[in-house]
Amino acid sequence: METIAGEFAGGAYFLCAERNGRRPVVFASSEGEGGLLADDLAEALEIVIGLEWRDCLTFSGGGDVEVMQVSARHLQRSREKNNPGIDDEADQVAAALSLSVVPVADLVVRLHAAASKTEPDYVVADGDGQEYDPPFGEYVEPRHGGRR
Repeated sequence: METIAGEFAGGAYFLCAERNGRRPVVFASSEGEGGLLADDLAEALEIVIGLEWRDCLTFSGGGDVEVMQVSARHLQRSREKNNPGIDDEADQVAAALSLSVVPVADLVVRLHAAASKTEPDYVVADGDGQEYDPPFGEYVEPRHGGRR
């Protein structure tokens, strides 16, 4: 794997070895969660730009795509409320990188499909071989003021 980016909370993004002409992207958090984000870098960037993907995985009800769709809608409303203009900025970033602007519902489907393929081929482990937790969290939809 090749490290390609990090994030402020200590997580890291990795490009995997080529598979079927594509290089999958794996994410490993500093909290010990990790898994497949997308089948290639372009898809990973579209997810990162257009979706509150980490929270969508956290609030996935254990990997239920329908729960993820509900969570994504709540997260999108919160994102727009707390960051007016963020959708325009995301569109500009996507255009600058020659990426597609993909509807949130479609990004959720992509994210779910990728994260579901984490095991057995994309299990993330630390240097001692300790496996990271799978990417899906057990929580259900986020609500303003907390989790329910």
